[in-house]
Order: sequence, then C-alpha cells, then structure tokens
Amino acid sequence: MAEAEFVIRPLQAGDHAGWLPLWRDYNAFYGRVGATALPEEVDRETWRRLLAPAEPVHGLAAVANGALLGIAHLLYHRSTIQIQDSAYLQDLYVAPAARGGGVARALLRAAAERARADGAATLYWRTASDNLVARRLYDQVAELADAVIYRQAL
Repeated sequence: MAEAEFVIRPLQAGDHAGWLPLWRDYNAFYGRVGATALPEEVDRETWRRLLAPAEPVHGLAAVANGALLGIAHLLYHRSTIQIQDSAYLQDLYVAPAARGGGVARALLRAAAERARADGAATLYWRTASDNLVARRLYDQVAELADAVIYRQAL
C-alpha cells in the first residue's frame, strides 16, 4: 500500500468502531488477551482520554477508504532533565493486512511531527526485545537507548 493510499490524522469520535479491534489486537500481541485482557472499563477510559482535549494523551489513525489501518497513542509528560515535555509513543499498531505498506513509518513520522508541534523535546517508545519486525523499522528512524525497564505493581 503506497502512502498516498492512506492518510494519517487525529483520532475522531466516529473512529471508535475501527479503533477498538486494533486496540484489542495490539493488547493481544503483548499477551493481554483472554483471562489477562484489559477490563472493558480500561478500554472505555482510554478511548475517553484519547478524545478529551485536556488530557495529555493523543491518538493518531492511519485511514484508507474510511477504515482504520493503524493507530498510535502519544502521552506527554514532564521531565527532570529538560524544560520541554517528552512525548512517549505508548502504543503503535498496524493491522496485519496493512503491514509492509509504510503505515507504521507514516504513523511514526506523524507522531514525531505532532510531538514537535506540541513543543516536546523528545519522542521515545519501547517494544518487546523479540519484536524483530518492528525493531528493523525502529532502527532506521531512531536511536536505540541502552536502558533496562523495571516495573513494580502498586
């Protein structure tokens, strides 16, 4: 799929029916499916936040012929090492049928453009270490950070 065949734009209220399956497939990719699936309450609140102007969470969609091909979610936050906010690309997902057509690259470019326009100093994201297909793209567009992530449930 050539980039001219789809557009990248902010998520809109009418996108929910197309967003939800992509969101659920994204979560399933990371093991959040079946007994470990996110509660519907989290899905609803995430969608609400993505559309709420006062929230620091923003969504982008890749769209062709009215159908969503992919999604990206940005989360802005303060930093102790810079004055400008950082933009965290928390979620990026492209439907399997749309992969290989430049959708992920276009979503990454649009996320960077949006973050820059919003005054963020950096855009960063993480992925599973074994997500080799995504990492091939990421290695082309960004610098690999040397970091280890720890998590503590509260």
